[in-house]
Amino acid sequence: MSQPHDALFKLVFGEPAALRGFLRDVLPPEVVPLLDLSQLTPLPTSQVNDKLAVRIPDLLYQAPWRGGGQAQLAVVMEHQSSPDPRMPLRALRTTMRVWEQAMEDPTARLPVVLTLVVTHGARPWSAPTKLSELYDAPPEAVAALRPYLPELVLFVEDLAVIPDSALPGDGGARLALILLRHAHEGKLWRNIEDNVPLFQAGLSELGVNPSLGMLEYAMKLSEAPWDDALRERLLALLNPPEREVIMSYFYRQMEASREEGFQLGRESERARNARDVARRLLTRRFGPLSPEDEAALDGASIDALEAVPDHIFIAPTASALLRAIGVY
Repeated sequence: MSQPHDALFKLVFGEPAALRGFLRDVLPPEVVPLLDLSQLTPLPTSQVNDKLAVRIPDLLYQAPWRGGGQAQLAVVMEHQSSPDPRMPLRALRTTMRVWEQAMEDPTARLPVVLTLVVTHGARPWSAPTKLSELYDAPPEAVAALRPYLPELVLFVEDLAVIPDSALPGDGGARLALILLRHAHEGKLWRNIEDNVPLFQAGLSELGVNPSLGMLEYAMKLSEAPWDDALRERLLALLNPPEREVIMSYFYRQMEASREEGFQLGRESERARNARDVARRLLTRRFGPLSPEDEAALDGASIDALEAVPDHIFIAPTASALLRAIGVY
């Protein structure tokens, strides 16, 4: 991604403290006390892509079992208009790579590898969550052969179907999930305003960078700027250096938006002028345009419109000229 959603997710959940509370709330309650989440350690994701051409997980963590041994947790952030139908296969490839590395020690046993998929599309996750759903065989055959076939089930945390009050995690991590859940609505400042205590807790638990990352995320995806009251309320929670950083970014964003608006205005004026000139030339050369030619002209790009004079004395008809410049 690089998408702002991925960037925010990695920035926040790249902090072990953020993922610790998330895992506490999503893993089966019987498993949580068996894992020592206080020793949750991030691992480089590049290791799962050393020999296999696979898409790497966004985050990879390791945590010890209290009775000995290690579990590995691959965390994947999915923001797609249509969920990845092969996600279970991707998870199996990650699992196999982790196991291959473990087997380099002939005395080692297979570590447990869990793939957690956090998705926040506008619609609920509808893709397969089990490897067995991908088998090319009648369901009855898969069911009968189940003991002999590899199986893998994803942990899918679908933010589209979980209310804000039930989202996992604590403080800033929970606020990040709230923002991801509502990203498509374009009103993230309202979500932050409703959850300022979570932002304040995130500052304390996760540090400044993830918290500033959430403000940057809201700036990028909100349709309206944050109002003065909210801005002062949030900035009062920051130390002077961080306050200066976020205000500097805020003003740069305002200038960029203003310049973008001016640029769009200039492009629009240029397009109108080019279309007027093209229409006058075509009408003088070929007479009144057909409804089809008029519609094609209205949908033409600026570059195509500005190419009309180059073809005006060459093309035999208006339609032929429009085809020559790529409008038809």
